[in-house]
Amino acid sequence: MLNRSLVAGLLLTLGSSGCQRKNSDSKPSPAPPTVASWPTAAGPGPSAGGRLDAPLHLPAQLPAGQKAPLLILLHGLGSSGEAIESASDWPAFAAQHGVAWIAPNGSVDRHGRRFWNAGPSCCNFDGATVDHVAALAELIQRLVADAPLDGSRVFLGGHSNGGFMAHRFACERPDLVRGIVSIAGAGPLERAACKVPAALRVLQIQGDADPIVTYQGGHLFKDPSLPEHASARKSVADWAAALGCAQTPIVGGSLDLESSLPGAETRTESYAGCKSGSVELWTVGGGTHYIGFNSPAPELIWNFLNH
Repeated sequence: MLNRSLVAGLLLTLGSSGCQRKNSDSKPSPAPPTVASWPTAAGPGPSAGGRLDAPLHLPAQLPAGQKAPLLILLHGLGSSGEAIESASDWPAFAAQHGVAWIAPNGSVDRHGRRFWNAGPSCCNFDGATVDHVAALAELIQRLVADAPLDGSRVFLGGHSNGGFMAHRFACERPDLVRGIVSIAGAGPLERAACKVPAALRVLQIQGDADPIVTYQGGHLFKDPSLPEHASARKSVADWAAALGCAQTPIVGGSLDLESSLPGAETRTESYAGCKSGSVELWTVGGGTHYIGFNSPAPELIWNFLNH
């Protein structure tokens, strides 16, 4: 997750020779002193054995004997966990609200971009043999075992490629997460491998003017040579079916999710009667690909996840 001041440095563009990433001139700033770090090693991405390591940030004032909820934040293609830490409002929000968080790095492809293998749609373009579902599962289980974390309140959120990864992880390992949020990502086109969750909260946030992962579905960057992805509505409708919800969504109120857009620009829809969780779609009117990074988005998203 990035704020808009760093988007230009990390924007993935398509040229005639394929996908390239512009270099960022921005250097991540140090972590704010409002969080404490659990002693885990920072790493460039999954090790040869598939292990993910990154600093775990615990609330500075966690009372003795209490355990914090855990929020795992997954970056987009070409971005990083360091960018989330330095250039979004999520760390400050987590520190203020007693939420532990971690932002691991994905693997690096042949173009030097960090990515998550979130399935056929995005974004393992090299076809690398890497199991990020297993790596994230091991990370969650290790952290819950070793740190003062509440294993019943583990949440996974991601932007773009990270949003695709949040969907895939919940599809394959719903036993390890209580809720997910996918921002500018999409669910799997085929759900044959998905397990039925005991309970899960699912939030899909999509800008209706997103030119990279389009609201209506299609190909990434609207390029027929790139993989196809599901629409925002299919992404939530599939989860509604899996969670035993009503088939037709209910239109709710509007939210002011993005301060850069006028008024309460975000339309909400939810599915009633879910037997094992909750599913909502938030459509950001006029929203492009880079949404959900800055206040008030973190608080609104957390209020849904931690309900």
